[in-house]
Amino acid sequence: MRSPKQASRPEQAWRLVWTGLAFVLFGLGGLALTLTAFPLINFLVRDPERRAALAQGLVHRAFRLHVRYMTLFGVISVTMIGAEKLASDKGVLFVSNHPSLLDVVLLMSAMKRAQCIVKADIWDNPFMRGPVTAAGYIRNDGNAEQLVADCSRDLAAGKNIVIFPEGSRTVPGVPMKFQRGVANIAIRSGAPIRLITIECVPPSLMKGQKWYQIPPVRSHFTITVHGLIEMNRFMSDLSPSVAARHLNAYLVEQFKGAIDVERT
Repeated sequence: MRSPKQASRPEQAWRLVWTGLAFVLFGLGGLALTLTAFPLINFLVRDPERRAALAQGLVHRAFRLHVRYMTLFGVISVTMIGAEKLASDKGVLFVSNHPSLLDVVLLMSAMKRAQCIVKADIWDNPFMRGPVTAAGYIRNDGNAEQLVADCSRDLAAGKNIVIFPEGSRTVPGVPMKFQRGVANIAIRSGAPIRLITIECVPPSLMKGQKWYQIPPVRSHFTITVHGLIEMNRFMSDLSPSVAARHLNAYLVEQFKGAIDVERT
């Protein structure tokens, strides 16, 4: 991949301003929705399925608007490859690498409806309880069996779930290592996996990086939606735990291969 052209100092300075404003707007927008739209959805819509559909649609539109702001003002640029495949997916695990803080925003902006797994401390936060309840996101209390059961239930109902198997943002130069929870969910639910690879050049908002440590040129995100991986080939006569280990190793190799190809 060719290196981007070096930016001028004024261009980089303005990009820093627009980046800071992007964080401010994101925070203010989230606070406004938390105090207005999500409480109204929770109060007025009693049916959990309809409530989740409305809330997830609101998250999708808010994130899409934020991505448009960032691209319009030159904070980032984005190319999506194969996004049309997402429209017909039902009961699918979307499994992605996680190079940047913006990954969740970029992915959810492309999906009208999708579940997320949310840590218990966010559920217990009085400011976040309303949005995650309205959206019907999956609570993670650290109980692996319960988490697998909850995910399997939603996948069987035709809902899609977004998961980052590394558990945190990718650390550059460190070999990719996946937590086995994703493989366990896929094996025990039988749900197909759709790989999504995200490449950010030059790297931006990595783990441990501050918002103001922007790269010398605008970062370009390439998001590639790959084909489905069916679980039949892994389940056969193997026990669920052995099948999950095989699937986990396979996913790591697939991601490494796909990312290596995209970088050439």
